[in-house]
Amino acid sequence: MADTNQLITELRHAVGSVQTAFLTTALTELCAVDLRLTPLANELDAYMRNGKRLRPILLLLGYLSAGAFPKDPTPALGPALALELLHTCALIHDDIIDQAATRRGRPSVHAGFSATHATKALAGDAQVYGQAVAILLGDLAFAYADRAFFAATVPAEPLLAAFRHFTVLREEVMAGQFLDVEAAAQRNTDTDTALHIAALKSGRYSVARPLQIGAILADAPANHIAGLFAFGEPLGRAFQLQDDLLGVFGDTAATGKSASSDLAENKRTVLIAETLARVDDQTRSYVESQLGPNATDPAVTARLRDIIIDSGARAAVKQRILSESAEAARALATLNLDPTYRQAFVTVSTLLTQRNR
Repeated sequence: MADTNQLITELRHAVGSVQTAFLTTALTELCAVDLRLTPLANELDAYMRNGKRLRPILLLLGYLSAGAFPKDPTPALGPALALELLHTCALIHDDIIDQAATRRGRPSVHAGFSATHATKALAGDAQVYGQAVAILLGDLAFAYADRAFFAATVPAEPLLAAFRHFTVLREEVMAGQFLDVEAAAQRNTDTDTALHIAALKSGRYSVARPLQIGAILADAPANHIAGLFAFGEPLGRAFQLQDDLLGVFGDTAATGKSASSDLAENKRTVLIAETLARVDDQTRSYVESQLGPNATDPAVTARLRDIIIDSGARAAVKQRILSESAEAARALATLNLDPTYRQAFVTVSTLLTQRNR
């Protein structure tokens, strides 16, 4: 059996190489339109350098799993990069929605361009300028995703079928994002709603759909595609639940963003829903009153963390992660896989559900 950690590392490097080549060409063409676009090009290049590339790796594993080991991932590298470009768009726009100041250990795109505006004493409002540039940069990444997807060197029929599912993925993540915004505005504390949002906004988009798209690109049998989706669906939920924990209890140095970000952004995660369902009316009222900008105060953040822990919500979310992971493992056991790819999926499951960033 091949070293699965080495396989995953090789896939990450392969995506990185194709990303470098793609951006070199695309951004050179962009700057040729007008040299004043250079700051936009430089920001996209810098922003994408340190991504974890989890979604591209999952797409490639879905593609590879449809055959015996070894198999060449090259034909599917374009769609894999398309997922990373889409993720870049989602993060840039998400930071505007959440008014997040940092991402990946550096200023968020809108914050960075707002600072540039202020430094250069440009006309107009610095915040509006930064947000406008960030929206456009996210849109550019979204457009580049289609270009990268159709760089795949697979037959037309599976390529078009995969692209249709790529479109579904995008529809789901936009729907999940809206429901997330709406839940915060409505102060919705329903656990089922939070789980539904987690599945749409992150779970399917991060895990189940990439696996499915990869297998479709390989023209895999329908039962194999369905099996990968059944494995990826609960694993995606577990991935998002772990993200919820990191958004409140994570190490800022590891995650690259404030550990109070989810609380300050009033995100109605499963963690918050579980907390509010378990506390008395007085404590619930306190939590509701402090979620949002007040949570940027370290003392408030510390108090909210204590409430989450003492209520049993953190333990409950950890148990949900274990339950979802077990469901994914049962689905994986039903798949007919080469041992190398089976072990790769086990390794990825651990990476997704036990990560610290």
